[in-house]
Amino acid sequence: MKRYIIILIISVLAFGCESYLDEVPSKSSNLPLETIEQLDALLGNYSYFYQERSRTAVLCTEDWETSDELYNGFHGSTFNSMEIIQNSTWDVEYTPYDGKSTLWGGEYNKIFYANMVLYYLDNVSGSDKEKAELRAEANLIKAYSYWLLANTFCLPYNDSNKNELGLTLKSSVSFEESTSRSSLQETYEEMESCLNEALKAENTMTEGGKFRPWRGSISAARAFAARYYLSIGDYSKALNYANAALNDYSELFDYNTEMEYFESSVVVDDQRVTINYPETYRYTTADILSYKEFYYSRVSYFPYAWYAPSQELMSLYNQESDLRYKYNFVEDYSYTLDNTGIGYPGVMYLSTYNIPSGPTTSEMILVKAEAQARTGDWQEAMNTLEQLRVKRIDANVYASLVANSQVEAVKLIIKERRIERPFVFTWYDYRRYNNNEVAYDDVNLSRIFYPYNSSTVLNGEEQIEYKLEKGDRRWARPIPNTEIESSNGVILQNTY
Repeated sequence: MKRYIIILIISVLAFGCESYLDEVPSKSSNLPLETIEQLDALLGNYSYFYQERSRTAVLCTEDWETSDELYNGFHGSTFNSMEIIQNSTWDVEYTPYDGKSTLWGGEYNKIFYANMVLYYLDNVSGSDKEKAELRAEANLIKAYSYWLLANTFCLPYNDSNKNELGLTLKSSVSFEESTSRSSLQETYEEMESCLNEALKAENTMTEGGKFRPWRGSISAARAFAARYYLSIGDYSKALNYANAALNDYSELFDYNTEMEYFESSVVVDDQRVTINYPETYRYTTADILSYKEFYYSRVSYFPYAWYAPSQELMSLYNQESDLRYKYNFVEDYSYTLDNTGIGYPGVMYLSTYNIPSGPTTSEMILVKAEAQARTGDWQEAMNTLEQLRVKRIDANVYASLVANSQVEAVKLIIKERRIERPFVFTWYDYRRYNNNEVAYDDVNLSRIFYPYNSSTVLNGEEQIEYKLEKGDRRWARPIPNTEIESSNGVILQNTY
């Protein structure tokens, strides 16, 4: 077992050892695990941690457009692929077998690396302070990955669901450890236990004068804690941790002064069409990792390179004054993928594939505002919300939002969360809205689209309505069948 783990660590260290790593061990096949630097390099290998590949977050809400117009008008493989159609209509019959879902395996890989560090930490050289930092960071990785997995593959967390199936909880690097799923209650207890260990961190996001949000820190732990407690409806703790994170760091990206267009073009029907990308389209990996709003560098990665916004999503923006719409919605982006199809926008943040998904300063303002509003301090919540909007709305026509009641305030904040980070927050928010203490924010989803089978969209037939309503068991998405098979059936599939 130890020999296998050492070989795996060698392969990790030999891949992607960028300038971010202060000290990288030798790639010798005889590399022993003896020093704190080796474990630090393992967690410092950002390429294994910073991407989140959740097709559920991208496809399973009304942020994504599923329509006959796009299906029939776009000739490329992106929009017409069966896994996109099936996921975006909340299918549970075919999606477990499509073989392209990588979130489960990807997040458990991160948990494995974190457990590897925890396994060896007491047996390597290094100071107590250095070991404490790595222990906190490894626990942050575990808490974060468990949260993503639970909010994708498990039913929403509430009193009636506590005995439902949770996650496989991994505490060691042994391949003999059980892969059976715990209860949802046990999953959240483990998640919170890891979070509490992460909150023992003392290091900051800056080391040696260098901004390093791709590494764990006390600010990253506080920011994730704010997200976690908001997700389970503990608004007091969410507010406390959001305030703590903002007290540590509060820089915001200003769309009025820090964003501009990057122009490109494509030929369509012998005519050259200009495509206006946001300047952030040209961000390198280093730029993405050090994006100034991050507490913790994580991005939603969608391999199809087209976040196709729904008409409903686009209607939520004031398209004349909201600079997020001006810059992040790229008109006619679909022509860059298929210049014989129809012109349709694409949402773009950090390069083509990535949208910030890790805790950011903008998210902390939104968490703070929502926690204030839901606990009765809704007037102050609106003031908090303006701290974000002033950086997103055209300064020449800026006007404050006004709420006349607590319910109005909460609804305005909910809307702001969605338009601030579409394809990232929405799925997780819908789950908690349907399981909180009020009914006015409940969500029932529906789409009109053609019927289909495992391999073909039946676009010659009449369209039907697909629904995902509050209380439906499909809010827990299917675990990939490959994972169930590799566990010899020990991992149980969700029941529907």
